[in-house]
Amino acid sequence: MSTRSAEAESREGSPDRDGSPGAKRASKKRKVLSCYACRNRKMKCDRVYPICSRCQKTGRADQCTYDPRLLDDLTNSNGLHADGHNADFAGVENGTQEHAGVPTSLDALQWKSRAQERRIEELERRLASKEHDSDPSRYKGYQPTEPDQKEEMMFRGKGFKTQFHGSTSVMSTIAQYRELQAFTREALSVDHSIMRVRIDFKTFRDRRKAALKEIGARTHGTDEEVFAALPERNVVDLQAALYFRTCETTYRILHEPSFWKEYHTFWDGRPSGAAQPGFAVILILLVACTQCLTPKDDVFLGDTTADRQTASDLIEICDAWIMRQSRKRLTLQFFQLHCLSLLAKRVNCVKLKQDWITSGDLVRLALAAGMHRDPSLLSTGKISAFETEMKKRLWVTVMEFEIQSSIETGLPSSLTALYWDTADPANLPDEAFSTESQEVPASRPADHFTSASYLRFSRSSVPFRLHLMQLLNDPSEKLTYSEVLHYDAQIHEMVAALPKWDDPRALIPSALLELQLRQFLLLMHKSYAKLAPHNDRYLTSFSTCINAAGSIMAIQEELLSKGILLLNHSRNDAIRVGLIMSQIAYHNCARSGPIQAMAPPPPPKGSQFADPQTHFADLPSVKTWAPGVEVSLAIMPQRPFLIRTLCASAIELLELAGQIYESKVMRVGTGYMEFWLLCAAMGMLPPPSSSKPPATSIAHITTASDDIQVRCRKTLDRFQSLSFRVLALQKDQDNSFATSLRTTMASASPSEVRTPSSTGAGAAALRVGPGSNPLANNLSQTALSGMATAHGLEPDLKDMNGTFDNLQDMQVDMGGWNFPDFWAFDLAGEF
Repeated sequence: MSTRSAEAESREGSPDRDGSPGAKRASKKRKVLSCYACRNRKMKCDRVYPICSRCQKTGRADQCTYDPRLLDDLTNSNGLHADGHNADFAGVENGTQEHAGVPTSLDALQWKSRAQERRIEELERRLASKEHDSDPSRYKGYQPTEPDQKEEMMFRGKGFKTQFHGSTSVMSTIAQYRELQAFTREALSVDHSIMRVRIDFKTFRDRRKAALKEIGARTHGTDEEVFAALPERNVVDLQAALYFRTCETTYRILHEPSFWKEYHTFWDGRPSGAAQPGFAVILILLVACTQCLTPKDDVFLGDTTADRQTASDLIEICDAWIMRQSRKRLTLQFFQLHCLSLLAKRVNCVKLKQDWITSGDLVRLALAAGMHRDPSLLSTGKISAFETEMKKRLWVTVMEFEIQSSIETGLPSSLTALYWDTADPANLPDEAFSTESQEVPASRPADHFTSASYLRFSRSSVPFRLHLMQLLNDPSEKLTYSEVLHYDAQIHEMVAALPKWDDPRALIPSALLELQLRQFLLLMHKSYAKLAPHNDRYLTSFSTCINAAGSIMAIQEELLSKGILLLNHSRNDAIRVGLIMSQIAYHNCARSGPIQAMAPPPPPKGSQFADPQTHFADLPSVKTWAPGVEVSLAIMPQRPFLIRTLCASAIELLELAGQIYESKVMRVGTGYMEFWLLCAAMGMLPPPSSSKPPATSIAHITTASDDIQVRCRKTLDRFQSLSFRVLALQKDQDNSFATSLRTTMASASPSEVRTPSSTGAGAAALRVGPGSNPLANNLSQTALSGMATAHGLEPDLKDMNGTFDNLQDMQVDMGGWNFPDFWAFDLAGEF
């Protein structure tokens, strides 16, 4: 037998042969110990997993791969753990089977340690490379610097009688607007009649406070007082219907079908003497909520309107009755009364300084009752389907009250970091369920408007708004500009996602959903918008503020045009937009050099004003009202075009905000200090008509010293015109005090006599022509009758500083800030 035939027979008898005739023996490939990259290049490999040293050094780490069979062998042995630790492949072929189950030697552990270190270095290198690739600053070669942002806040008073306002408060914007302080210093030095206005209105306020104190001493909150204060049924019918058309389309407090059922039962049972004092208080609070929500030219009782005075008296009686009730037995009516009382105060601008405390107390009452937890956690039968749904509605309503109050005061919300799992209220009309319902029907689609739609959509943005509010009011949190732009994009997406309802009842809830989101755009961007002239990067903030303010004012203007006053009275959008627009426009306008302070002119001949140095001896001198701040004349910038256009838009929005806020002052009869600030904020800026680039140089325009006087008189004229209207609309025209005030004010009315002709630009436009006396106009258009204003207090100059001191104790440089002192009668009372 030949050698070839013997080998063939040997192969045929080999166990690797599959037994089929003519089949070849399957060759078994050897395991490749080296990595494929080194093997292909025929280079020596140290066989370290996962990356050999040669691939590590040559930058081919991503190409370093091994035979998968080696990984299986190492997994089954001690060479590679289940968690993927590194190992040396050298010796796997020889030692895996022989030493199975034997602990790894010291050399093997060292190899594994070195391999792991290399792997960590490689991962760190890859991570650093990815961070560099994702860093946008690498294209510029530098990291943008963040401007130094100072904290905005107002902290005033002394001892324990202090008051604090955080960054989101309007008062903080006022406190940091030092240029406005300097301008008012000059405006107050132009004419002493403004001092008389201050004294007159302080006397009005003192008279009203004395009357309220007397009424409060007689009010005990008894059931008899409640029934005596309840208006006639025909009045309540109209006011209750108005309440459900306005307030109950947003905040849900009452269940309408249940209310009207109990309403008819209440009036039908009154002749028989059936007493329901709790429901009577609800009716009185409904009347108080809607007392000032009807557009009309109301008459005044001193410095406040008759409707607001009526609402304030009703609220006082209801609060006294509520305080007498025990808090041990919490019912649905208990929470409804507290919510209605808070809403009535906010709509009528009554006791606003206590609003944050009151809303926080209401949140704690809700927490103690477990409204923040899912009602289904209660045992079966402990709570009905009707009560479950009403708890959900009241919880969201209470949250919304407290969130907006925290924004207005700049103080932290008690909802921050609070856990709650109460489900969203069902998007259902009130008619879909009742007190007898065994279960609540399925919620309607989002595009279907119901009276609960606002609560459902507003609830979804509560965590986001709480987070933003905490960042803005926390001095330790410094928002970078990239973070501001990030939150800006989120807000715009949320606004774009708001539903567009066709239902006419959806006008107020749609407006409120948008307002409570867009207000954060102003709060975030205002500090950066002032820096636009120095860095084009912040032009985005300037335009964002203009867009946000324009949207807010457009919403308020549309509501006012339709006779809807709810949001204008219950929110401070107009004053916030006006002051922010003024501050941003001033910092983006061109400015002349400091203007010499004007000496106070002598009192008019024959007037009753004495020498100002003696008559107003207890007031701080004009020079000390804003020390260290010089008045600079703001002029519309010539370039760049975008900033000039944005400045003109800001001034137009400021004028619109002044008109909207003036309507609030004349309807509610409060907010005079804020209106004075808006007058000054408008007066210190150039008119928007001057947005076109002038043909002459700026230096030539600013040489006229009368320009600053024209602007100061424009400010005084605007505010004194409102003062004339208040005096003309007094309910008791025969009151001796009001008559003397009208006579005095008429002698110093804004006219051609008091406003001299000026050669400065825009003087003709700012001048009030003859025959435009607002007193005569209002007297001819308004029929006045009624009861007299309370007597008792005469003009007194003793307490010129009101509740607080001259703000010398503030941590920021607020020396001489005259507003809280000059208008202490208003700031210390209502704002």
